[in-house]
Amino acid sequence: MATHDYKEASAIARKRRAANIAAFYKTPTWKEEDLPKNLTEFALNSGYYTDAELAIIQSEAEAILENIKTRKWTALEVAQAFCKASALAQELTNCVTEVLYPEAMARAKYLDDYLARTGKTIGPLHGLPISLKDCFVTAPHPSSNGMACYANDPMEKDSLLVNILRDLGAVFYIKTNVPVAMMMAETNNNVWGETRNPLHKGLSPGGSSGGEGAMIAFKASPLGLGTDIGGSVRIPAGWCHLYGLKPSFGRYPTYGGKAGISGQEFILAVNGPMSRSLKSLQLYSEAVLSEQVRPWDYDHKCIPIPWRKNVIQPPGRKLRFGIVGIDDGLVTCHPPVERALNMTKEALERQGHEVIPWSTEEHEAIVKNLQAAFFDLGGAAIMDLVKPYNEPVFPSMQGYAIAAAAGEGELGPTRLRMMVLRRNELQKAYLDRWNASATDGKPRIDGIIQAVSPWAAPRLGETQRSGMYVGYTGVWNLLDFGACTFPVTFADKTLDKARDMTTFKPLSDIDARIQAEYDADFYDGAPVALQIVGRRLEEEKILEMCEVIDNALKAS
Repeated sequence: MATHDYKEASAIARKRRAANIAAFYKTPTWKEEDLPKNLTEFALNSGYYTDAELAIIQSEAEAILENIKTRKWTALEVAQAFCKASALAQELTNCVTEVLYPEAMARAKYLDDYLARTGKTIGPLHGLPISLKDCFVTAPHPSSNGMACYANDPMEKDSLLVNILRDLGAVFYIKTNVPVAMMMAETNNNVWGETRNPLHKGLSPGGSSGGEGAMIAFKASPLGLGTDIGGSVRIPAGWCHLYGLKPSFGRYPTYGGKAGISGQEFILAVNGPMSRSLKSLQLYSEAVLSEQVRPWDYDHKCIPIPWRKNVIQPPGRKLRFGIVGIDDGLVTCHPPVERALNMTKEALERQGHEVIPWSTEEHEAIVKNLQAAFFDLGGAAIMDLVKPYNEPVFPSMQGYAIAAAAGEGELGPTRLRMMVLRRNELQKAYLDRWNASATDGKPRIDGIIQAVSPWAAPRLGETQRSGMYVGYTGVWNLLDFGACTFPVTFADKTLDKARDMTTFKPLSDIDARIQAEYDADFYDGAPVALQIVGRRLEEEKILEMCEVIDNALKAS
């Protein structure tokens, strides 16, 4: 392993990124004080784009595919528009790692030639630009995972999913920023720096798929791929007002991706799509998990379940939802999030669906087991990579440093077996309680609605100060249940007044810090999203339930 300092590795990587963007686009610059809160709207009205480019980047995946298929747009025009948008997204939010513009242009030209020559598209994703979280390998580009040791290390073989999507017609043009080892809820690292939220520049876009969240919310990507081991798709999707699907392990191919904690399979990392459109998530899933593609033939851990349609039967039936209230027993959500929960409950009930309170009695034990596992299994694995480069350890990752210092020998086979037994007990107990929700002649609940995090989206660096809390999402990772975020509203300083801290009784020290930090004026305009949780391998039903919720919110 090379031993040069992280600052040197960072300088090399940043110089490469800047040169690769500058070879194609010269983006305008502005003084920070002249930039408004919402960078997405600012960019759309800045004059940077042509009218034709605006039409393209504001279209969702389904429309883009149709317009390429009917030759209203060429794949090259579409690729160039999103490449140009990603360059500005980098300038304003710092969300980019590796730049793939030459490959994107060449691929788009090939697709256009193929369509002109044959009259057919190459696949269901023909010409669709897809942005990739940094951990998806696109050789020879590095996949740094936010660490200096990998920042300039060429890769040799693409991730399996990258190959599958390319064969389906996708165009890859950009890779996006992540936190150190993809193990923080905010996107910041010592190589690429901090990414900010384009919908509110004072807020974090989340992590670990925070670069993806920022890129899509900026309208510089119609569809992106993230990964999730404790909330890493859902937290950025929620904080960036997006739909983001965290599937159960084995439903989507994962082989060949670059893990944050190599060899760790106690909590299984998954990948999932992120978009401003729920339909885009369905379109993506249908393409990847088709009988024609059969990813399970190439990934030994991918389960052979083709994508199914209309799984909620009979069609249009009224659903039963459990809803987690304003806290999970450990941390209370901020006022805008509480309002979103109430809005969603009322909207569903107006449509005739049943929404019942859902207890979090096991959540504290699940969250504590999850957090301990990350530190025990990831401590030495991560610290052995960052130490040789003298990388500073972020406050929210001190637990990894402490675990590494305690010695890897502390985690022997007996303790690991006990961890696995306890995890399995928690999984079985939760499944039993879900089944027990079938009472009084009513079927068991269809899904569980919960906030994505205590914050609508926190101010930059806040999870380093108040503390990183991923209990609202991480609980479903240990259980291996699927979940999808859905946008609800935006924080409103006139509606979302701060709680009275003289009477508020915090559930924990971190709860006290998070609640005391809330400022209605500062958080005004912050995106607010929730998540819908389904049982293991019910991804189709989760997206269909998400559509029901979406329609109810729109109707109200």
